[in-house]
Amino acid sequence: MKTKKRWSLKDQSQFLKRMSNLLEKGYTLNEALKFTSIDLRADKSGDVAHCLRRLSAGQSIRSAFEELSFHREVLSYLYFAEKHGDLDAAFKEAGDMLSRKVVQREKWQKVMQYPLFLFFTIGILFYLSQSVIAPQFQQIYHSMNLEPSFLTHFLFFLFEAVKSAVIGSLVLLMLGGVYYMVRLRAFKPQRKMRFMLKIPVWKKIIVLINSYYFALQLSNLLKSGLSIYESLKVFEHQHFLPFYRDEAKWFIEHLKKGERFETLISHNCFYKKEMSQVVGHGQANGRLARELYTYSQFVLERLEDKTMKWLLMIQPAAYITVGITVLIMYLSMIMPMYHMMEAL
Repeated sequence: MKTKKRWSLKDQSQFLKRMSNLLEKGYTLNEALKFTSIDLRADKSGDVAHCLRRLSAGQSIRSAFEELSFHREVLSYLYFAEKHGDLDAAFKEAGDMLSRKVVQREKWQKVMQYPLFLFFTIGILFYLSQSVIAPQFQQIYHSMNLEPSFLTHFLFFLFEAVKSAVIGSLVLLMLGGVYYMVRLRAFKPQRKMRFMLKIPVWKKIIVLINSYYFALQLSNLLKSGLSIYESLKVFEHQHFLPFYRDEAKWFIEHLKKGERFETLISHNCFYKKEMSQVVGHGQANGRLARELYTYSQFVLERLEDKTMKWLLMIQPAAYITVGITVLIMYLSMIMPMYHMMEAL
């Protein structure tokens, strides 16, 4: 029975890292769970006790965590750990993965917090200017039989254009949300992924994420002694990540036809083309597991670099947009007054 989700990503990350440290020191899984629960809050300590009862009943740690609504990727890490046997490494990798998510989320919040506050404040001022100040100026022009200047006309037009753009954007977002709920969610995983790859901003990021996760988990399975075919079978039987399940089926079907694994990767748009070279090199020297793991860490570094570049670009762009908006609002109030003073 699933419990209400009360483990935040940060809590999950800390818990998984503690479990990894204890397992590395020689603690059994049950001992690590009991020791970790000592300084947890009563509700989380109860969740750990629930895990212990499930383990005593013969259930896997992955199934027990699934009932606690742990992050889907954590469950996938534990699922693969059940196959390759390196549970402490899975706890560590899952904890590090969640920790990176938490850090990135906090960075995004810090970067966007002040610009969003400014946009909200300016939005209110913009609404007041457009609905109160602009009509009053137009009424004054009309009562004084004055013809607004070109710049004043332009500013009034700009107000209407921005208003229409905002309303249009909201309508598009609503339609996009409805389309996603009705159509996109019903797509098969590969079709959904192809749709996402058509979005220019996300394409490179998604391909890097796919390459990182697939290379990492495949390397762990190969390290445990499984063949490529057996490892893909493990992917095929998991249900946490439907995309990788269907990808494994696709790889297996083509491998049965005699096609080479590295060739299949090179013809697959969901992964970096260079990964096929890594696979070919690893198979040639007999160290495919090591090559894939090393490659996954390189991809992870590139993902983090891209995230930082985005963060460094977004905040200045937000400040520039805010500055331009403030300037337009200032001109919208000053220019009509200046024009009327000239006309008197």
